[in-house]
Amino acid sequence: MLFTTILHPLLRKTLLAGALLYGLYLAGGVALLAFGTLDRFSFWPGWSVKSPRATRDNSGFSPDGPVAFYKDKLMISKRIAPGEQTLMLLTDTFPVSALPTLTCFASETGQQFNVPLRAAATVPAHTYALPAKLLAVSDIEGNFKGFAQLLQGAGVVNEQLAWQFGRGHLVLVGDFFDRGLNVTECLWLIYKLEHEAAQAGGAVHFILGNHERMNLMGNFRYVRRKYRVNADTLGRPYAQWYDRTTVLGRWLRTKNVAEKIGSFLFVHGGISPELAAPGVSLRQLNDLARASLDAPATSPLARLATQPPNSPDWYRGLVQEAPTEAEVSRVLTTYAATCLVVGHTPVERIQTLYHGRVIALDLPHQQRTDAGQPLQGLWLANGQRRVLDSHGQQTPLQAP
Repeated sequence: MLFTTILHPLLRKTLLAGALLYGLYLAGGVALLAFGTLDRFSFWPGWSVKSPRATRDNSGFSPDGPVAFYKDKLMISKRIAPGEQTLMLLTDTFPVSALPTLTCFASETGQQFNVPLRAAATVPAHTYALPAKLLAVSDIEGNFKGFAQLLQGAGVVNEQLAWQFGRGHLVLVGDFFDRGLNVTECLWLIYKLEHEAAQAGGAVHFILGNHERMNLMGNFRYVRRKYRVNADTLGRPYAQWYDRTTVLGRWLRTKNVAEKIGSFLFVHGGISPELAAPGVSLRQLNDLARASLDAPATSPLARLATQPPNSPDWYRGLVQEAPTEAEVSRVLTTYAATCLVVGHTPVERIQTLYHGRVIALDLPHQQRTDAGQPLQGLWLANGQRRVLDSHGQQTPLQAP
């Protein structure tokens, strides 16, 4: 009788503890599947499920890099490059003070280009004068082929991917990360062009979108399988590809989420009436966004400015035409702007909204490239707003 009395409480506690641990195991597995960290999760021996993404993502080991990072007193560059018969893992090591030239190979086009590293990046301005010519594009999502074709067709770069846009400005309105298979190559090309443009008197503006911020903050739900496979080969977890020890991670952490060029305000998602109401300045907005990349937002204003649904990288209301005309006018007045240019929310064609006070850019670039169709961007020149495609053809900018 005494044995039974002792056993039952112990058994109950053991079963409860086991059930709790299994519940935590299931919750963790479901979360890892949802975020794309795992391709497959085993609920029970012999019973497992694939990630919803794994069923449609057959990408794998392929050229990538360089991934350049600092360790102790060294700068280390690792990349997966094509060899004569197979892929090769190449590693270069430099003194931390060196500014070497790295080589990047874009498998989508077969192009190889050199990227001279430079001194630590500085925070860009948030306001610029309007140049004589400007090309804006958003949501490239690792589509290097389409991106390169558009830049060449617009006269921004030549066939060797070198800047030839003079004093023109190239505005990249966020979301160059995720979904595509040449994200690394897109980033290194932007890094390279930014320096070449500055030397020519022009500029490259890289506005952070929600996918840039997600990757910098450890949310990898949309990262393709290729990058996890390549990370194993490179011996560096994908979570460390863009941290503060890397060249690109440090560079990306200097970028803005909103910039005004002339009277055009460029933001990946948009500025909501709720965010504009407190009168937060562009400088404050960008500072809050940068600070939140490595530390959680604590104040109500910081949360409003850095978290969905109202943060500049997530807000969709403008393209969905949720605010009233008067509210959009107040947002523009707050920032002394006449037009908001946004990506993030897909549209069938580049179009104006709110009687020209909003321009929506997010087109299905990858689908267009796969179908052999030209990509399009917003072209501002000589006071005119037009659509420019990969063939260099211009068409009027229209309302829906």
